[in-house]
Order: sequence, then structure tokens, then C-alpha cells
Amino acid sequence: MSRQQYDRSLLFAGLLMFSTACSADNFEDIFTEGKVSGQLRAFWYDGQRDLRIDRTALTLGGILSYQTAPISGLNAGVSFFSSNGVTSLSDMPESGQTHNLNLDGSSINTLGEAYLQYKAGDTSIKVGRQRLDLPLANDYYNRMLPNSFEALSLENRSMKNMVFKAAYITGWKYKADDTFLSPTYTLGIDRDIAVIGAIYTPAPSLKFELYDTYVRDVMNAPYLQFIDNAIWKSSEGTTLSGAVQYLRENSIGLHAAGEMDTYLLGVRGTLSQGAWSLSALYTQIGDQSLMGTGGRYEKMGWGGFITYTDLQIDGESENAGAEAYGAILAYRPVAAFEIAAKYVKINQDDARQSNPASLTLNPRPDSDEYNIDATYQPRKEFRLRTRLARIDYDSGSTELYKAKAYDETNVRIIADYLF
Repeated sequence: MSRQQYDRSLLFAGLLMFSTACSADNFEDIFTEGKVSGQLRAFWYDGQRDLRIDRTALTLGGILSYQTAPISGLNAGVSFFSSNGVTSLSDMPESGQTHNLNLDGSSINTLGEAYLQYKAGDTSIKVGRQRLDLPLANDYYNRMLPNSFEALSLENRSMKNMVFKAAYITGWKYKADDTFLSPTYTLGIDRDIAVIGAIYTPAPSLKFELYDTYVRDVMNAPYLQFIDNAIWKSSEGTTLSGAVQYLRENSIGLHAAGEMDTYLLGVRGTLSQGAWSLSALYTQIGDQSLMGTGGRYEKMGWGGFITYTDLQIDGESENAGAEAYGAILAYRPVAAFEIAAKYVKINQDDARQSNPASLTLNPRPDSDEYNIDATYQPRKEFRLRTRLARIDYDSGSTELYKAKAYDETNVRIIADYLF
């Protein structure tokens, strides 16, 4: 059975359940009592690169969603995704580089979600186009539109303090694309993604997460994360929290993405006092760059950047052999406003990056990046976010990638209206 036939079979079965559950009397109610929601977004991006073509764009669009009222535990939902360029990008050859439009610079207008969902007791099952929240398959919603998937997903909460998750993913729409394709189409094969996971929260401040992501003939990737939001607390209210993450990726079967044997190790610690917090971050990557994350972009970028040091413009802390150190100083005087100064130092490894087996798409010299991020949300319907970022590359740290050592300053302004 092909992927398309599989998707159609699942949807047909769901529609049959939906129509069986409905009667003439309640069919109208499920639609009239349904819920409309949305998020309108304006995104301004201005990137000034040394020795490169500058990148400037204003994009408008958002997401319009409708979800029916449930009947016998069954409901349906759809979401329309739209992203439209206002300023011309004709001077930039790679017009899709802003990751807000299709790679050819055209607008994105697509049905990003179309699903049936069934809830019974502590179990929820969803089939069709949907957004997911898994370590290596998630909506990656940091630009105009999110990733979306064609999948069968399940969540169960029958055990106290425990959530079980599972997903079988047959299609993937990258955030800067309007087409659903096989998750492994860039490898020249058609393979699905299977994910199982569990989240255990024995106390409000403690969380254990364990997932396994399996892609036949490509890789197996177990992921573990431990979070403790109350390691220590003083009588004056100062709190120490921390987190550790570990990801292992190994090739399997046909080894379609190459011989893979790499890992991610991350550590985060945060000291909080009143409106202030200070975080220290660390990331170490094995001999190959990570698969399935933001650093792969449209080439298997099923999820966002997974590292704690994900502060940088180009996602380089996921490169082969990268070692990154970061810090965040945040100030939140009132609930509606937060400002943060961020710094990350990324040490690259020429020898590892230059090896074709490293699987690195975006080799770079060592770099320092400085960000100032601010968020203002005076009410739940309106949110304004800004970022000023500066990245300085150390061309003296490399003999191989001096041509890639172009410093950059960019500004992002994102305005959201939610309803």
C-alpha cells in the first residue's frame, strides 16, 4: 500500500465513524456549535551580511482554523495556512531563505491541517494533517508558518502523572513550503517516521521525557530529557533550576542518509530572583550533524532546533563536532513584558565538518552571537516580538571556510493578533 493510499484509508475510516455518530438532528449542531480561531501575523525581517546580498522582507499571513463541536467523542478540524510576501525579494537569488515563503519566493497558501479526532476517557486519537509536538517532529513555529504532518497520533493519560505519546508520520510539510511530501524525499526514498514516548511528572517541578524516533532504512534516535525547576530555593526566593538532554542517532537498514553515529549532550542551569533570571547553556555534538532538526531546514528539518543553545541565526550548534556555550539574562518586570540579552559561543571543528561523513549542510568557522529579544503582550489577543541579532565569525579559526565567514546583523519584528 502506498503512502497516499494509506492516508486515504485512515481518513475514510474516520469519516465513516464520524457519519455513523451523526444523526439528522445533531449534524447541524456540530457545525453551528463549532469554534473558529486564528492567528494573523506580520513579519519584518532585515538581514545585512558582509560580502553578501542583503535580505529584507515583509510578510503577511497567518492561520485560520475551524473545529467542530464533539459528538460521541468525535470531532473534526481544519486550518488554512497563508504567507504572502509584500516586499520584493527579486534581488536575492535564494528568495526562500527567509523561510517565510516557498523556496522560489512565491506565496504559501495551503490546507495545513485537516483531521478527525476521537477522545474516549483518557485516550485521544487524531488522524490526518496536523501539528505535532515531538522532539524530532514538531511545528518549528519560529517564522510565518509552522511545520505540519500527515499522521496518525495517539495520547494516553490513564496513569497518574504519566502521558504516553505515539505517532506514525507518512507526510511532512516544511514550514516554508506548501506541499506535503515523504519525510525522506530528499534521500530519494519514501520512508515513514514512527515515534513512541512517555512524559513522567512525579512532582510539579520535575519532568522526565523519553522518546524513540524510528525511520526505517535511515535512523533510530532515542531522546532523554530531565528537568528540575526547583533544585534549590533560598528563603529570599532565589531559585535554581536545571535540565539535561541527550539524543543518540544511529543509521539502520539501508543507511540511506549515510553511516550515522552521533549524539547531542545538553545542559542548562537557571538562577531566578524576582523579575530577573540568568541561564547558563552548554551543547556538545558528536562526529556528525543532527538529523531531523532545524539545522536540516527543508532537507529533513522535521522539527525545530533541539539544542538549549538554539540562540543563533543559522543553527550551527547542531553541526558535526560543534561545542557551544551560551548565557541568557532575562528581565520580566510585569507579566506583559520581557526583555532578554543572549550570548552564544560556538566552536566548530574543521576536520569533522570537512569530512563528507559528517553530514554537515552548513559548515562555518567559530562564531560569537549577541541577541536582544523582547516580547510585549498587553492582552491575550495581541503580541509583539522583536529581535536584534549580531553574529561575528572568526575567519582565523578555519582554513577551509574563510569564504563563509560573513558577519551578519539582522532585525526581526513579529506582530500577532490571536482570536
